[in-house]
Amino acid sequence: MIRGFGLLCKLKLKNLSAEDLFNKYMAEFKPGEHSCPWCSTKDPDWKKHAVYGRWLISFENGAAVTYRIEITRYKCSSCGHTHAILPESIIPYQSYSFLFILAVVRDYYTRFLTVEGICAKYGICVSTLYSWKELFLRHKKIWLGLLEDAYTSSLEFLDSFYDGNFSYDLKEFFQLAGVSFLQGSSHVRKAYSAPG
Repeated sequence: MIRGFGLLCKLKLKNLSAEDLFNKYMAEFKPGEHSCPWCSTKDPDWKKHAVYGRWLISFENGAAVTYRIEITRYKCSSCGHTHAILPESIIPYQSYSFLFILAVVRDYYTRFLTVEGICAKYGICVSTLYSWKELFLRHKKIWLGLLEDAYTSSLEFLDSFYDGNFSYDLKEFFQLAGVSFLQGSSHVRKAYSAPG
């Protein structure tokens, strides 16, 4: 897969749907700017190979919204491998959008709702909430390191994704950890970052 980064930090996240983020990234995607994640060829002659559908679940205007999006795969002319194009708003092997999971975890840390209230609001089960919380804390610690993690509250870290400064870079996390932020480890495969 080719992971695309850089769009979230440029946009006001509260004003766009998960579908809008996906469509905006795909409209601006230029295959020629990406090397092959498998063979590292710098300028392969990328050919559109296939398109497949997948579900993308978001939380917008107080309700869960499900979109059907089309993921494009490109084939590398050098090695013949195909790669799905996934912008940072999509978590590999998840139907839930990046922003959906951030919203759930943020609600957990604001403590305005009970666990049952959060699960009812988002239509998820308790085990899913706790699984995301555990993954979030694990990835926060990897991202910040032990010392900064100890001094940065979970809510402060979450809020940084929504403020205008966006001080954390999802591409840096991907390069550091080898997985996307909030991507579970049960589906970790050989994956590389794309420039940009």
